[in-house]
Amino acid sequence: MQVNLDAPDLIAFLLAMARIGAWLAIAPPFSTRGVIPVPAKAALAAGLALPAVPMLAHRPLPTTTPSLIGALGAEILTGLALGFILLVLVSTFATAGSLADLFGGIVLPPSLDPLSDNQVPLIGQLYEQVAIVLLFTTNGELLVVHGLIGSFSATSGFGLGISSAGGLARGVLSDLVTLFVAAIEIAGPVLVVLFMAQVILGLLAKVAPQTNVFILGFPFQVLVTILVVTMSVRALPSSVVHIVERALSDMGGALRAG
Repeated sequence: MQVNLDAPDLIAFLLAMARIGAWLAIAPPFSTRGVIPVPAKAALAAGLALPAVPMLAHRPLPTTTPSLIGALGAEILTGLALGFILLVLVSTFATAGSLADLFGGIVLPPSLDPLSDNQVPLIGQLYEQVAIVLLFTTNGELLVVHGLIGSFSATSGFGLGISSAGGLARGVLSDLVTLFVAAIEIAGPVLVVLFMAQVILGLLAKVAPQTNVFILGFPFQVLVTILVVTMSVRALPSSVVHIVERALSDMGGALRAG
């Protein structure tokens, strides 16, 4: 059996796989260590690159080795940039959980996340895992993958050009601001309740000085944190939807800037 490979289609496939592979290496939830093995990521990148081949094959493809290496580098940088946008926005949930941990007094000791080999507070890890589960249950991963495939038709050349660096930097800076603001919004109800719990403990210390508030305060604060976090998880689905919409908008904005 003979298999005929068209050179332009093969070059377009390699360029598309370079962008998608770089995106999968950094974009959650696909980048989560230990969940998707490296061979599976390579196969997934190859499968996702096939629909992008017709979008690249009609363009003037690089025909020399230096130009091909340059195009591959541009595609890898583009994939990393688009994946970093999604990474920053999804990190909002872990940041919100970390704030709840900090004010709730459950930060000692932080747990070791076996998937990322990072020390993540308990509630921060809970929020992050719930957000990833919601991302799959709401088909959010299909939306971001569809946006990634559509990025090949949004640019006229290969990868993001130098002229798009300013727009990309502004977009990333805006995403970092969104990360902190959204994290405070998500953790806000928990922080307010914990503040009121501290006020109640302070009043108790004034009303009944003989009560050891220090001994009673820590378990009381942890119990209140667990109860409030359990109720606040119900608000995460809408936050996941907004984060996915923002990621798609920012990815499209970065490509239009190029």
